[in-house]
Amino acid sequence: MRLVHLSDLHFGAVDPLLPGLLQRAVMQAAPDVLVVSGDLTQHGRSHEFREAKAFLDSIPLPQLVVPGNHDVPLWWVIWERFRRPWQRYRRLVHHELEPFWSSPGLWIIGVNSARVMGWHPDWSRGRLSHSQMARLIRKGQAADADALRVLVVHHPPAAPPQGIRRQLIGRRREFSAAVNQAGIDLVLAGHFHISYAQALPLSGGHAERSCVLSAVSTATSHRLKGEPNGFHVIEGDAHAMSIQAWTWDGSAYSAGRTWRFQSDLGNRHWQELT
Repeated sequence: MRLVHLSDLHFGAVDPLLPGLLQRAVMQAAPDVLVVSGDLTQHGRSHEFREAKAFLDSIPLPQLVVPGNHDVPLWWVIWERFRRPWQRYRRLVHHELEPFWSSPGLWIIGVNSARVMGWHPDWSRGRLSHSQMARLIRKGQAADADALRVLVVHHPPAAPPQGIRRQLIGRRREFSAAVNQAGIDLVLAGHFHISYAQALPLSGGHAERSCVLSAVSTATSHRLKGEPNGFHVIEGDAHAMSIQAWTWDGSAYSAGRTWRFQSDLGNRHWQELT
């Protein structure tokens, strides 16, 4: 199994040189499926969604895409944000906000962590509802036990090694328990525009264990957070996986650092290999 993980395309704030070169790099990586973990647009405008969809349509691969907080209409577009926040996304990108995809040995579920508002001034924060987590558990427990189980959300549940100033996904204790009970092996996220991979400790299930977290930089935007544009190429199965960071070096996306993880199949406990 091989997948490419993109995030934070931010059409409306892209480096115009990058989308075409990214498309070539994705095809060069030859994945079985392309995953995009949110923020297709900068301001949730129709022309931005059309540009994002044209880019996705240029990649002839199976795809699983979830929205991010930038894909909601801006806060001052009150009627659309509160009454029909996902209308443009559904009409111009995909009708399904929480898609599912599977093939022999691979099971992927997307969950929408973006929120229209919150009880705090930073509405970019994300979380899952209790019903979303219940659905995740139900679907995960019905998945093939031998398949690599992948969850795609926009907001990460853990910070990169250098730390962050932004908020992690909300309801982390409940999120951790849901991921554990669903038997998730790999969580894919974006949001911080920082590339990292690590074992993610989980609690709240029958036994404490760790899954793997892969978070990526922005693939195409000029809104960088201290590191180049990039994406991850993930290869493996329910026994072992590698996560390779591809980064923009000024002329091309090229393969760089690789993280490797191994699973104890007895309880799906993942550890990083050093």
